[in-house]
Amino acid sequence: MKKYFIIEKYKKRNSRRAKKIHSRNLKSKEKKKLIRKNYEGNSKIEVAEKKSLKGYTKITAPVKFSFTKYPTETIDFISKLERQYENRKKVFVNLSKIIELDYSAIAVLVSVMFTFKSRNIDFNGNFPENFILKKMLIDSDFFKYLNRPIGDKLEYSIGKKNQIFTRANKEVNSELGLVVMEEASQTIWNEKRICKGLQRTLLELMHNTNNHADENAKGVKHWWLSVNHNAKENKVSFVFIDYGVGIFESLKSKPPTNKWFGTFEKIATRVKYGSNDEVLKLLLNGDLHMTVTGEHFRGKGLPGIKQVQDRNQISNLHLISNNVYSNVGEDKYQKLKNNFSGTFAYWELTKSNTNIEWTI
Repeated sequence: MKKYFIIEKYKKRNSRRAKKIHSRNLKSKEKKKLIRKNYEGNSKIEVAEKKSLKGYTKITAPVKFSFTKYPTETIDFISKLERQYENRKKVFVNLSKIIELDYSAIAVLVSVMFTFKSRNIDFNGNFPENFILKKMLIDSDFFKYLNRPIGDKLEYSIGKKNQIFTRANKEVNSELGLVVMEEASQTIWNEKRICKGLQRTLLELMHNTNNHADENAKGVKHWWLSVNHNAKENKVSFVFIDYGVGIFESLKSKPPTNKWFGTFEKIATRVKYGSNDEVLKLLLNGDLHMTVTGEHFRGKGLPGIKQVQDRNQISNLHLISNNVYSNVGEDKYQKLKNNFSGTFAYWELTKSNTNIEWTI
């Protein structure tokens, strides 16, 4: 007989080994039991989905998902995503229970998704259960962008009615305005028309991206443009997103050589400290330029976009930057409870807006 069956020390060793194996088996059975319990009541498809999303942090989108209508809830949602991004955590966005959705939210979601992909962090999501909203999301090509490699740009596609366009490392893309204007005017008036306000708005926002960028990273960040045609209402809506530091944080950090240096100190007698809603109103009206620089506003920048709205060249202008929301058309300016790190603009081009004959 072999010695390890009869010598006492080998008997003890084998006994310890048997106890360890038995303990591991019990733990394994308990673990499998908990896993089975976790999947109880789920279909095979649901079980497969749960297994495939192991390791993802699930974040649920607001039930009413619109940046223009519900900015506070949308910024809270973006902030949750940003925290996962900072910690390099994989994210699964749950859109299933959404009952309201618009292109302002879709554009923001796509832009956030690309920040994840730029660092090779997995980003996934599901469809809304509502069929109309599901179709809207599919038509926006969100899931196509979800499954394509990150690059410097997504080219504007001529003839596509709903799309999101982006540029990186570019201050201005002046050619874009002409193509967008041509297609938008055909949707609204069934012919090409010149819409000077649309071109100017696009150019000023692209310039603004550079002017309010981090001083150490000008021209580096992506900006995003979403163009959405509604032929039934003779309307085209636009969303422009610039992720950066935002207008007010940018003004605070201007160097002494910049004409905007000391902005908040210079306007201290006109507005309360921290009243960014009042500051935005001064900025858009051109008053901030005169107060800070001593020069008259010359029609450039964000005040130029408000001029376009005032002249009826665009409609329904909304701006969100840092902790301020504004419905410019209705002269409403409101401080938010939370902060958006960048600048968001929404506007529309409709049949009632000023236009002239196409001569280009």
